[in-house]
Amino acid sequence: MTAQFRLTKPALQDIEEIADRIAQQSGLEKSEKFLDKLESKFAKIVAFPQISRKRDEILPNIRGIPFDRYLILYMPIGEDL
Repeated sequence: MTAQFRLTKPALQDIEEIADRIAQQSGLEKSEKFLDKLESKFAKIVAFPQISRKRDEILPNIRGIPFDRYLILYMPIGEDL
């Protein structure tokens, strides 16, 4: 079975706000490029969930990986993220 990931509502809101801000400041093309790169990063995390370091100082069992000027935080749960 292939691992999957789910985004929380706050994560979705953050992504939407960031994409909107990029579109306003730099244009729609840059915003779409950001979202494409983010999707690729999610695919990499799903394929290699242990790729990032543990961030237990934030929350037990959470992991974090840098992405541009941001930090993606995720928690592996069984086979899923």
